[in-house]
Formats: sequence, C-alpha cells, structure tokens
Amino acid sequence: MSNSDQIASILKRLKDYKRKYYLNRLLKGVLISLAYLLIAFLTFSVLEYQLRFGSLFRSLLFIVYAISGLYFIIKYILIPAYHLATQGKALSNEEAARQIGKYFPEINDKLLNFIQLNTLSGQQNTLIQASIEQKSRGLSSFNFSEGIKIQKSNRKYFPYVAIPILVMITILLFAPYLVTEGSYRIIKFNEEFVPEAPFMFHVEPAVLKAYKGEPFKLNVELSGNQIPKELYIYKEGVKQKLQNVGNNAFQFTLNNPQQSLNFSLEGAGFSSQTYQLTVVERPTLQNMAIELVYPAYTGLERERIENAGNLIVPEGTQAKWWVQSKATSSIVFDNSLDSTEILFDNVSNTTFNLEQYILNSFSYKLKLLNPAAEDDKNTTYSVEVIKDKAPEITLEAINDSSMYSKVALAGEISDDYGFSNFKLFYTLLENNKEKLKGSIALPYNKEILNQKYFKLWDVDSLLQKQGDKLQYYVQVWDNDAINGAKSTRTALKTIQIPDKSQLETNIKENAQETEKQIEQNIKSASDVNKKLEKLDQILKTKRSLNWEDKQLLEEILKDIQQQEKRLEEIQQKTEENKEKREKFTQQNPELKEKSEQLESLMEEMLKDKNDELMEKIREMLQNESQSDEFRESVEELNKKEKNRLKEMERLMELFKRLEVQYDMNKVGEDLKELSEKQEKLANETEQNNSEKSTEQNTEALEEQERLNKDFEEIKEELKNLKERNQSLKQPNAIEDTKEEENTIDQAQQESTQQLKEQNSKSAGQKQKEAAEGMKQMAQKMAQMQASMEMQALQENIDDLRDIVDNLLKLSFRQEELMKNFREVNASDPRFLSLSEQQLNMKDDAVIIEDSLNTLAERVFQLKTFITKEMATINESMDNSLSALKERDKNKAVGEQQFAMTSMNNLALMLDDVLEQMQMQMQASQGMSSQPQQGNEQQPSLSDMQKALNQQTQQLSESQKTGRELSEKLGELAAEQAKLRKMMEEMKRESNEKGKQEGAGSAGEIIEEMEKIEEDLINKRLGSRLIERQKKIVTKLLESEKAKQEQEEDEERKGETATDYQKERLPNAFKEYLEQKEKEIELLQTVPPSFTPYYKNEINKYYKRLKSTEN
Repeated sequence: MSNSDQIASILKRLKDYKRKYYLNRLLKGVLISLAYLLIAFLTFSVLEYQLRFGSLFRSLLFIVYAISGLYFIIKYILIPAYHLATQGKALSNEEAARQIGKYFPEINDKLLNFIQLNTLSGQQNTLIQASIEQKSRGLSSFNFSEGIKIQKSNRKYFPYVAIPILVMITILLFAPYLVTEGSYRIIKFNEEFVPEAPFMFHVEPAVLKAYKGEPFKLNVELSGNQIPKELYIYKEGVKQKLQNVGNNAFQFTLNNPQQSLNFSLEGAGFSSQTYQLTVVERPTLQNMAIELVYPAYTGLERERIENAGNLIVPEGTQAKWWVQSKATSSIVFDNSLDSTEILFDNVSNTTFNLEQYILNSFSYKLKLLNPAAEDDKNTTYSVEVIKDKAPEITLEAINDSSMYSKVALAGEISDDYGFSNFKLFYTLLENNKEKLKGSIALPYNKEILNQKYFKLWDVDSLLQKQGDKLQYYVQVWDNDAINGAKSTRTALKTIQIPDKSQLETNIKENAQETEKQIEQNIKSASDVNKKLEKLDQILKTKRSLNWEDKQLLEEILKDIQQQEKRLEEIQQKTEENKEKREKFTQQNPELKEKSEQLESLMEEMLKDKNDELMEKIREMLQNESQSDEFRESVEELNKKEKNRLKEMERLMELFKRLEVQYDMNKVGEDLKELSEKQEKLANETEQNNSEKSTEQNTEALEEQERLNKDFEEIKEELKNLKERNQSLKQPNAIEDTKEEENTIDQAQQESTQQLKEQNSKSAGQKQKEAAEGMKQMAQKMAQMQASMEMQALQENIDDLRDIVDNLLKLSFRQEELMKNFREVNASDPRFLSLSEQQLNMKDDAVIIEDSLNTLAERVFQLKTFITKEMATINESMDNSLSALKERDKNKAVGEQQFAMTSMNNLALMLDDVLEQMQMQMQASQGMSSQPQQGNEQQPSLSDMQKALNQQTQQLSESQKTGRELSEKLGELAAEQAKLRKMMEEMKRESNEKGKQEGAGSAGEIIEEMEKIEEDLINKRLGSRLIERQKKIVTKLLESEKAKQEQEEDEERKGETATDYQKERLPNAFKEYLEQKEKEIELLQTVPPSFTPYYKNEINKYYKRLKSTEN
C-alpha cells in the first residue's frame, strides 16, 4: 500500500470516529433531554395539581418548562444532530486525535503527530514525508471507531429515562388526573382554574356585555348539594357582596361601567373561574335640529327647531333633520306611516342629515347604530300635519225693516293661511221667478287670517215694488296652493218687500207698542214725582238720610234712567213708522209735517236729560253729603221731573191724535182703492154674456165676496177709529157714516145674490152702485178730515192768540208792579196791597198755564220750551211771594224781573208759533197770495238785524217815555230774542251735521245778542248799544258768506259722497252700525312668529270669546 493510500485510510477512519462520536452524543442528549422533560413534567403537573398555583405562577412554570426543555433539546439533541449531519466539522482532527490517543494508549500522540505532519506535507520537505510515512505505518492497524462504546457510555442514563416513564405509566393507569389536570392548567396558564366546588356557578347573561355608563345587572344562580348563603364578587381588587334574591339566586348591579373588566365569584371558600365583562359604548344623540320650510302661500317664514322632534306643520312643509351624535356609524329614520326605513346621509363623523316633504301625519323613530350596539331609547316622535281647512264664514244680516232699501252685512271670515276671493251673490225674484242674478266683490285683506267684514248694501235699485224678493249669500275662497282653493258659503238669506196688508199690520203693531211704552213712561213719571215729593218732605224734616231714604233716592234715579231709555225706543219706533208711511203709502203732507213735529218734540225731550244732575246727586249721596247744595239739587230734579210728566202726557195725547188722523186718512184711501176694485169688477160682470161658463161666474162671485169682506174690514177700522177718537181729551168731530155704510152693504149683498142667480146685468148695476157709494163715502171722509183740520186750526189760533194777549198783559202788569215796589219801603202800608197784587198775578199765571197745557195737547208746533218757561215763571213768582212775606223787597223785585223776562220770552215764542199757524191756515184755505209769498226770497238774519237796528236807532232819537217806551223796548227785546233763537237753531243744526267751521263766531254773535236783549230790557239806550248792533250785522254778513262758500264746496263734493253722507241711515241700523264699526277697528291678526297650530288655537280662542260675549 502506498504512502498516500495509508494516509487516506487513516483520515477515513478518523472521519468515522467523528461520526460515531456525534452519534453517541446525540443518543446521550436524547436520553438526558427525555429524562429531564419527563421528570419536570411530572413534577410540575403534580405540584400544580396539589398546590393549584395562580395564573401568574402557572405561567412562570410554563415558561421555565418551555425554556429549559428547549435548552436541553437544542444543546443535547439539535447541536449533535447538526454536527452529525455536517460530518463532524465542529470537531477538529487534532481534537479527535487527542480523544483517540486517550482511548488507545498505544497510539498516544502518534495520531496527533501524524495529523500535524500531514498538515505540513504541502511543503516539499523530505524529512516530513518520511515521518508521515513512518507514522502511518504505525497507525494502520487501529480502528479508531472502536474507541467509542455507545451502549456502555450511555447505559447510566437509561434509569433516568426508564423511571419517569414507569412513573408516568403508573400514574396514567391509576391516577391520570394527577398529570392531566395539572399539565392542562399549566398549559392554560392564562385561564383561571378554581378548585372543584360542591356547587356550580351559572352566570347570566351568557354574553357578558355592558354598555358604558348604563347599569349592568349580573345574575348568578348556584346548583349543587351544598349552596353557600353568601356570594362575593372580586373585581379590580375589590370584594363586594352579591344580593341574595332567593331560590339560590344572587344579583349584583354595576352602576356605571366605563371600561371592560375581569371578575370572579367566591362562595364558601370556593372561587369561580375568572369572567370578563366587555363594556361597549352605545350610540348617543347629542343634538338634533329640524329646519322647516313652509309652503310659500302660507306666508310663514322658515323655522329651525332645536332638540325637539315632535312637529306640527302645514301640509307640504319641507323638513330637514340635522343630527349630531356620538359613537354612531349610521342613523335610520323609521317611518310608521308606511313602515319604511330611510338611512340618514353621513355628512361627517358625527353629523347626519335627512330631508323629507311632509304631506301626511305620521310617527317616527331615529335608530342610532354602531357595530357593537344600538341606541336603546328609540324615542317615538310625532309629526302632525295640519291640513289646509276650508275657510270659515259667518253672516249676520240686518235688513232695513223700515225702507227695505238697505241690508247690513257683517260677520267674520277666517282661514288657516289667507284668502283668494270674497264675493256676495244675489238672485232677484219677481213673483217667485228668477229675474236677475249678480255678484259683488267684497273687500278683504289677504294676509289677515281672522278678520271681520262689513258692508252696507244698497238694494233700493233691486227691490222696487211690493212682492219683490232678493235672495243672497256670501262666499269666500282660501288660498290653498297644495290642493287648490276651497270655498265656503253662508246659508241663503232673503229680504222681501211685504205687501200692503203686511205693511199696515207692521205699522199698526208698532204704533200700539209705542203707545204702551208712552203709558209706561207716564206711569213711571207719576210714580217718580210721588217719590220725589216724599223725599222732599224727608229732606225738610231730617238732617241726614237713613238707609231706606237712600234706597228711595236710588230707586228714583234708576226709574228716571229707565224712562229716558224707553223714550229713546219710543222715538225710534215713531220714526220707523214715519219712514214706512213716507215710502209705501200716499203720505198726506199735513200728517207728514205733524209727524216730523212730533219727532222733533221727542228729540227735544231726549236732549233735556238729567244725567249731569243725577250724577251730581249720586256723588253727594256717596260722600254722605246732605248739604244745602244736595237739597237744592234734589229740588231741581223734582221740578224737572214734574215738567217731564207734563211733557209725556202731552206726547201721549199728540201721538194718539196723530194716529187717529193717520187712521182716518187710511180709511179714506182704502175706500177709494176698494171703490176702484168694485167698479172694475162691475165692468167685467156687465161684459159677460149669458153664455159664460159656470167657472167664470164662480170666479166673479168669489171676487165679490172678497170685496164684501174687505168692506167689512173697513167698517171695523172705522168703528175702531171712532172709539180711539173718543179716548182723546178733546175728540175730533167725526160725522156718522152709518147711512153710507148700509147703502154700500145692501148694494154688495144684492150683487152677490144676483151673481148666485147668474144675473150678470143686475149684478153689474148693483156693483156700480156699491162702487159709487164707496167713492162718495171716501170723499166725505176727506172733506170731514179737511173740515176738522180747519176747525181745529182756527180754534187753536184763537186760543193761542188769547194766551199771547193774556201773557203780554201779565208781563206789563208785572213790569208796572216792579216799578211800584221800587218806589215803596217795606214799612209802607202800600207794600201789603202790592203783595196782594203779586198773589193775584200768580193766580192769573196758573190760568194761563192751564190754557197753554190744554192747547199744547192739540198743537204740534209748540216745543218743550213752553213747559220750561212756564215753570220758570211760576218758580220766580213763588220766590217773589216768599221774599215779600219776609219783607225782602230787593229779592222780590229781582224774582219779578226774572218772571217778566220769561213771560216776554214765552210770548215771543208763542207769537212765532201763532204766525206759523196763521200761514198754515192761509195755505189750507188756498189763498192765491201764499204761493207768491213762498216764491219771494226770505230775508236773511243780517237783513232782519239791520231792520231791528234801525228801529232801535229811531227809538233812541224819539222822545218817548214811561209806559209807551217800555212797551216799545219790550217789542224790540222780543224781536232781538227771536233773532237769537234763530241763530241758536242754525248753530245747533250746523253742529248736528258735524260742521265746526264758524261755530266760534256764531257763539260770539249769540252772546252779543243776549247782551243787547239785556240792554233793551233794562232800558239802556245809547251809542254803546247802537255800536254793538252794528258789530253784530258785520259778523252776520261774514258768517253768511262763509256758509254760502261752504255750501258751494259741498255741492262740488256731492258726487263723491258716500252712502253715509248722501242720506241718513234708518234708525234700526244706528246702534248696529256703531257696534260693527268699532269691531272692524280692532286688531285681529295673529303674530306671524306663531306656528300654524298656535294660530289655529288663537283663532278658536277668539271665537270662544265672541260666543261668550254674545
């Protein structure tokens, strides 16, 4: 064998040695590792089973076992296996030679030297080569691998492996839980293992999930043989007791969990496993806003509602929800109307929005969601849609029951949001057949939701004759832009001109009611006078009034107020009858004038109220002031009420007298009308021939019977007329008409009989006789009425002339007596005789008063001033007599002066009335001069004042003295007073028409005239008086010029005047119109900031208020 082969053989054997070396180490490592792992496994498992370490210690055991086991495996198994696989590169040849030298003593360092020399063999050294060859020959006989005894070297490790294996097998056969449970708990070191208890824990809910900030309720139920009475929970190092709720059940509430946590349960020394409670956050609604855009036609501005989900909106509203939330990934809009769910748009991480058009009411929920939870509140909100309601309308129609020429329409229109149209529709019916249709647009405000309306509708041009009927209604439309305008109309109303019989019945009933009210006022006035007399006696005997006396005075004041109110109603009814007669009947001019005079009389009575005096008495009564002023006020009221009683009695007599004259005139007119009908029927009857049908004959007979009935009604009216005439204090001289009535009755009865016998010719003749008799009777009634008027007028003129003469004589006597009293002293014997003359003059004044009162009950022209002036005369004379008894000459003369002034005023006024009556007499007699006088221009006030000034100037320059001068001055004073009265009347009329221009100058003129009267009465003639008269003429001329310019201006404005200015409205409308005009002025709008719901509620509230007031 060559040297190189020997070297290769040695190296190969060396390599085999190294492989066996690592194989031996690998086997050794396996035995050592296996022994360690088994021993450690058994030790740790048994220890854990017996000692039940905690999770931390178990995790430490697991880590120690794993790290140490890994260490042994790497060091004793993996590293040797690696070296074995890599052919022993980690063990060098020199190290292997040393190990072999230890195993084979014979080799010792030879193999090491061989390897070292072989390393140097690359150097071409002969000596080295020889040494290598020598060494190789000495090593060729050794098998290096035999130096390693695998079985022998590893036998000592087998017990360390076999014993644990036997122990493991034994344990697994007899007590496997010793290793299985312990090893399992070590492997599951992160889990909690508790000792086996004699009972079991059952935790609810099965899924332990709580919501942040919300209470979490843990329910624990125990089952087993031994149940502890107390149970505890361990959480976050804190031990808390659970509540025992019975039946082996326990409960614990975690109030405000904020984060996830672990807990365990313990009872009777036994613990449960560790549980984990997961805390999640619910989605939360933080803020919600709803933008509302209302339909444009509602006029409502867009609105934003914060943190409120309930809506009350009009139909067609656009709503946009804006929601800000926390821990929310999505929001669902759950609509209950159609069970749909709509997802909100996600604007940002926390903001969502949704837009909807609202047409119907519904309820909805907002569902807030995130992956872990949803909002459990899910509050239900409601959306109430206010449907656009139909407009509402009321109509209160007041027909003109006097003239049937106007209709007052008033009421209210209301709607949710406004109006688009408002009209009055009418239909004119003639004989119940449609003749005309039309409509009138009514004014309204589109924006005011609840508004009153009023229209005074002039229907005079539509209703023109009796029997015409006008039907009408009012209709209003709303402004609904969603569904189209809706309308509402009122019920059909009707106004109809009544026929003649209905009108006459209305007038008659109205007159009867008026007469009853006048009687009530007379009775009331009489009672008041009695009570005032009683009160006057009380005041004379008592210093102060007790409770009963005060109650008596209160009753008196209430009765007086009631009288005044009743008088207003009387005046209204009288005026209503007058207007009806003027329009629907042929009005006698004289009766019309008397009616106006009667109305004027009532107006004067109404003006002369005692309101201020009664208020003054009430104030003093409340202040417990029964002073002399109080007694004087009560005495003055007593005097005024006495005058009122006289005026009411006079009013009753004049009213009854006027009604009698109206009835007489009506009977004449009815007779005339009936005669025309009778004559017409007579002509128709005569034209019928013998061949007329039975039906025609029957119709003629029925018509004749109706005329017979009509004449019987006229006879009954005439009978009632005579009875009412006899009830007058001074009845009219009505002639007997029995003969005429019988003649007409006989003719009608005979014509009826002839018609029954179908004798047309004879029937026609009798009908003509009846018609002629009616004409003659009507003429007789007219002549009788004219004769009565003339006779009564002449008597009244004569009586009035006598009264004026007696009054003037009394005035002169009073003036003469005043002069005599001034010349005597109270101690003069003539004083007593002069006082007796004053007493006699008082008796004469009473006679004049009685005559004047009697005349006033027949003459309509006499105003209420006669009662006042006569009362002043009596009062002044009584005061004068009282002063004379006390020998107070100055006071007596002063009262006589007052009496004389009133006599002069009364005489002047009565003289004016006398002139009027004389002119009326001349007109009635048909004097030819009267029309010419009527056409002459009436002199103005300035002209009359100029004439009076001239007479005053002439008297001033004359040499008249004594009685002649006094009489002339009295006449001038009377004329001046007459002009003053005319000026006062003009001023009053101007004020009534609302013309304030010139009122100041008129007052100044009247004041100056009064001063002139005083100068004339006191005989103060001179330049000062003449200058004052000239000044008055200048002011009168200025006033007349201003009046003329004003009248011309009014004529220019006449075409644009309203209905209210063109003509006076009927009395029936006065109070109603005033009330409605005030209501129209009230503000009825609702603030625009209110929502539709509240607007509707406010409108309902206004209506409830109105119904309560009504």
